[in-house]
Amino acid sequence: MQLVTYNIHFGLGRDGRVDLDRIAEAVAGGDVVALQEVDRHWPRSGMVDQVRGLAERLPGHYWVFGPTIDLASPLSRPGPHGAKRRQFGNMILARWPILASRNLLLPRGPRATRTMQRGVLEAIVATPGGALRVYTTHLDYRAPRTRALQFRAICDLIDGAVDDGGAWSGSHPSDGGWVLGDEPEIPTAAIVLGDLNVAPTDPEWATSFANRGLVDVWELVDGAAEARTKPDHGRIDHCLVTPDLAAEVRDAWIDVGATGSDHLPLWVKLDR
Repeated sequence: MQLVTYNIHFGLGRDGRVDLDRIAEAVAGGDVVALQEVDRHWPRSGMVDQVRGLAERLPGHYWVFGPTIDLASPLSRPGPHGAKRRQFGNMILARWPILASRNLLLPRGPRATRTMQRGVLEAIVATPGGALRVYTTHLDYRAPRTRALQFRAICDLIDGAVDDGGAWSGSHPSDGGWVLGDEPEIPTAAIVLGDLNVAPTDPEWATSFANRGLVDVWELVDGAAEARTKPDHGRIDHCLVTPDLAAEVRDAWIDVGATGSDHLPLWVKLDR
């Protein structure tokens, strides 16, 4: 099974062109695809619904989208399906059914260093080797303290997910069987894919990101320390797994030929 994470920078390539075809081609071989910085109805990306566009270009994948910014569009008009929204966020696509999904917002830190709202998108994917929890996120780029808060929130979410159960777990005063079938089991195995905006060579990695119960797959395959997923920032896009998945990691590599974004896709191969 191949996984890929790619901060697509709303499809804006290094040549200054917005081109979703390049993004879809770069990730088409992924069984599980995690994308960040996906636009919906923004002028900078031509008012295109990039979620729909990417789904159409990858027709063999199921998908979910988690907006972290959701605003009224001044260019939209009311209609039978509602006014278009300007949205920005994270997307997960998978070749197998996505049994459940949640989109959760992350802490924003002190106002003095605050930037846009960030979030983490969770998907339970029914892979042939068993269900997996897949998370994708894009952490704050500006403040180490805020990144640490956000990453801690993700780790707490991962640690507590099995006990918390699904989004509809628990009693409900008017439970009338509106959920068809049994809720899917919450698997212990989890993967975090995304742009953490911190490199393992940065001092904050050791203080805020290492030793949090997640394993950096790049270290499992003896990856080169100088590898870069963003040419001028180092390896800031990551795949982290829970320890029960570490033995399944077979390879990891960076697609240095991709040109559709200011980031490069990070690929991981699992033995399942």
